[in-house]
Amino acid sequence: MRLFHFTSAYHLRGIGQHGLTVGDVPTDIEAVKGRIGVWLTSSATPEGHGLTGSRVDKTQFRLSVEIPENGSLYKWTAWASRNVTRRTMQALEAADGSKADEFFVYFGWLPPDAIKEVVEIQSGLVVPRWKSLLPQSVSLPGVSFKDRHRWQKRMLKGVRRQMQVMAAT
Repeated sequence: MRLFHFTSAYHLRGIGQHGLTVGDVPTDIEAVKGRIGVWLTSSATPEGHGLTGSRVDKTQFRLSVEIPENGSLYKWTAWASRNVTRRTMQALEAADGSKADEFFVYFGWLPPDAIKEVVEIQSGLVVPRWKSLLPQSVSLPGVSFKDRHRWQKRMLKGVRRQMQVMAAT
């Protein structure tokens, strides 16, 4: 099955090195709990996928990803109905997640060779040398599959800190 993943230019080098390894899949937004998974979509356009609000433009590039048939891919709405709190679902939909019915989550590693094509959204052109589009000095580091739990721990710590700041104001 072929699905899409959207990302920024700053993430391409790391993805080219490690593949798609991480993504925050919140399960209980109030308790700051979640799982590590890669977000994918059946939509060829980035609108309605909750990609706004980041420090980088995660709508710049569309990766076409060949998904292995190994039982690690879940239709978001079906998986979330059993694993995600109602409040979390409402928060995700309010944060530009209007196309939730097109979302999938992959709980595993999608190596670089699973990425079959990268398209720059604004021009619609295929980017043949996407792994080295930006120099390493300005690219964000990728996350290896073995380091994904350390990444999630740092990310959740940052979310908790931000929630405390917001509660104090």
